[in-house]
Amino acid sequence: MGERITFRRNEGLITVKPYWRGNPVVKGRFVNRQHRSKHGFGNVLKWRFSPNPQRKEKKTEQWEPQLFPLHSIQGIVGDALVWLGHNSFFMQLAGARLMFDPVFGHIPFVRRKSKCPADPDIFKDIDYLLISHDHFDHMDKPSITRLYENNPQMKVFCGLGMRELMRGWFPDIQVIEAGWYQQMVEERLKITFLPAQHWSKRSLNDGGQRLWGAFMLQTDELSVYYGGDTGYSTHFKEIEELFGAPDYALLGIGAYKPRWFMQPNHISPYDTLTASSQMKAGVTIPMHYGTFDLSDEPLSDPPTVFAEEARKRNVRVKIPALGEVVKLRRI
Repeated sequence: MGERITFRRNEGLITVKPYWRGNPVVKGRFVNRQHRSKHGFGNVLKWRFSPNPQRKEKKTEQWEPQLFPLHSIQGIVGDALVWLGHNSFFMQLAGARLMFDPVFGHIPFVRRKSKCPADPDIFKDIDYLLISHDHFDHMDKPSITRLYENNPQMKVFCGLGMRELMRGWFPDIQVIEAGWYQQMVEERLKITFLPAQHWSKRSLNDGGQRLWGAFMLQTDELSVYYGGDTGYSTHFKEIEELFGAPDYALLGIGAYKPRWFMQPNHISPYDTLTASSQMKAGVTIPMHYGTFDLSDEPLSDPPTVFAEEARKRNVRVKIPALGEVVKLRRI
């Protein structure tokens, strides 16, 4: 890449200028920079009716992530995060309180397999709600409604095209839309919206109308990369050069089998560790597993494979329990 990072103002945001800019659009719809293949209904049927070598294991396993009940966030001091299941996190950073892709219960057509470790009403004084994309397991209206009722002052930071949907639900909610590489700067916290290898769709005809992505969070003390929902792609190689090695990388590991179907959109535990090494992350924290049954592998498969492979590669990881308060510090 080799190009120096510069900044310019654009609609109240700062745009980071990397070697590649822009949000690729084809026929008025957002698309990926890589792996633009689209699975039609035929491939969905093929997947659903194909033999699954782990089907018996899925039926017999009785596994849930370890859970530490979280009764309050008032006692959390300093920079910290709490995994709430799937891609949902509470984070405290530079004095700000943030929520990522909150889903507290079941979603349409899919029941939650693990318990939410906290009563959603404990999440008060939230400054920012970060939404990676519009899929139901990441943008859940009942969960956001409950959060907004308790936090009418919070700002939503999300991809282009999301404001109309959010304002349709909550007319007065504050929504900041961003394209890839656009950055919000407030006080001691910088949040940059970055590419992910995924897609968007909530109904029959709105595919690609809303931009998906990842987030980089930076303070004077540390940096945290939140990968959103993504397959493996070239975007991971940009992180270190644009921002330096992140202290923490939150990356998905689940819903990855069968690979012929899931690979473009969901990263595997193996590729997660490759991505982590490419960005030279200090500590890698897994997500996108153990909550919803969305693929062929058993729920216990991703964290088991991830932990074993991390040991082989000597990659530093932290696998938090649900509700566990993880202190964050510069690595």
